[in-house]
Amino acid sequence: MNTDLARRATRGTAWVAIATWLNRLFVLLVVLVLARNLDARQFGVLAVAALAANVALQLNDGGMADALVWWPGHVREAAETTLLSCLTVGAIGGGVLALGAPAIAGVFGAPDATPLLRVYAVAILFDATAGAYLGMLTRELAFRKRFFPEVVPSVCASIVTVGLALGGAGIWSLVVGDVLRSALQLAIGFAVAGRGMLPRWHGAVARRLWRYGRAALAGSFLEFALQNVDYALVALLLGPVALGLYTIAFRLAILPFLIVTYVIGGVAFPLYARLVGDPAAVQRLLQLSMRACCSLVFLMGAGLATLAPSVEVLGERWAPAVPVARLLGIYICLRSAAFMISMLLRVVSPVANALLRGAWVLLLIALITTLGRTSITTVGAIQMVVAAALLAAYLVVTRRLARVAITPIIADISRCGVAALIAAAATLAVRQGVGALSDPSSRGALLLLGITFFASYVLALAVVLPGVAGDLRRVRALALRPAPGVVAAATTATVP
Repeated sequence: MNTDLARRATRGTAWVAIATWLNRLFVLLVVLVLARNLDARQFGVLAVAALAANVALQLNDGGMADALVWWPGHVREAAETTLLSCLTVGAIGGGVLALGAPAIAGVFGAPDATPLLRVYAVAILFDATAGAYLGMLTRELAFRKRFFPEVVPSVCASIVTVGLALGGAGIWSLVVGDVLRSALQLAIGFAVAGRGMLPRWHGAVARRLWRYGRAALAGSFLEFALQNVDYALVALLLGPVALGLYTIAFRLAILPFLIVTYVIGGVAFPLYARLVGDPAAVQRLLQLSMRACCSLVFLMGAGLATLAPSVEVLGERWAPAVPVARLLGIYICLRSAAFMISMLLRVVSPVANALLRGAWVLLLIALITTLGRTSITTVGAIQMVVAAALLAAYLVVTRRLARVAITPIIADISRCGVAALIAAAATLAVRQGVGALSDPSSRGALLLLGITFFASYVLALAVVLPGVAGDLRRVRALALRPAPGVVAAATTATVP
């Protein structure tokens, strides 16, 4: 990878980060407003509809958008074939979802999700078609242009959802917002990148695209399964009310992973691809990216675990979600560390990475179906234990295949954990010592305790892991460093 491409990838990461953070900020706003205006069963019904729709969305381009990013040949024929493929697969996926809506809703014991699923079928087609345009922008490293079809629709949809929710539209507020987001993304994507693209079929090109696309689809679907299999099992085993409680806890816990881990991982993955011939640089990048990620994620994840009782600021009905929120706060710290290691394993051995990810999914299914029938708290505990076990597996496998030293990695993760424990102890001591701060439904108490946790964590981290503030800057420096002897695939730099 030449220096110019590295600079473009680094600048692109900034646009990806901004888009991700803005999207997640508005997602959080929507979740908070819905939590204030829906009860646990309504939240569960909405989660059933969203889960089924997300499965279809995950499959709706057949991996062809990623294949377009990868495509090494003439781009016009690949773009035309991708667009036609996305249109076809999106139409089929939407049709299947619409026709199967009653059966899907019945399986999860939420028949009132049927009309929601039928409306979501429209979003499947819009989203699939927009995926071809976004893939084209990614291929061209046009992250600044991609920012608009990614962010503007999400912002508009979030505003509409919040307005409808406050106006009493209930569970339909999110469905309408999601369909609007997909429609706007398609319209803006076409305006930015699609005016020169027409859907046409080129058989030889399609076969090559599919050979790559099916592998990309498998990896993407396994990651999706890892993030959603718990929702499906909670709905099946414990019902929509339990799913609603679990959903609010998980949506709060997953935010650090989405706004920090994905972004830093998006920088690390293409860098590993070009530094793989330099073991010393790989080791430095692994340590730098892990410290940068864990220092931020442990702040938010451990903060959620410590301040979990304050979920009652959304209403007393969410009090049963407190224990699982604590466990999921710890889970997301472990999950993020494993994800950062997987970025290196994706380069060194994609097969080993897929096998570990598959083992994670299967282990979750086995334990939740046998032990998780009692409560969502048990499901949260299973998530935490499995994440710890798979983090250890990722460390061992990566040490053997990538030949990196894992002792300093474990030490850095542990130091972040120590800082989080110190901050948690200080925050709990303040809560117990000041009676006015013990009210879990008080926004003022949440603010003061949050400030206490943040200040305690930053001070503790400065002692146990000094210099972490400069790690992101060092990651960027590695991005601009030439890597002699490394043949880089430019397209890997575009995968966020």
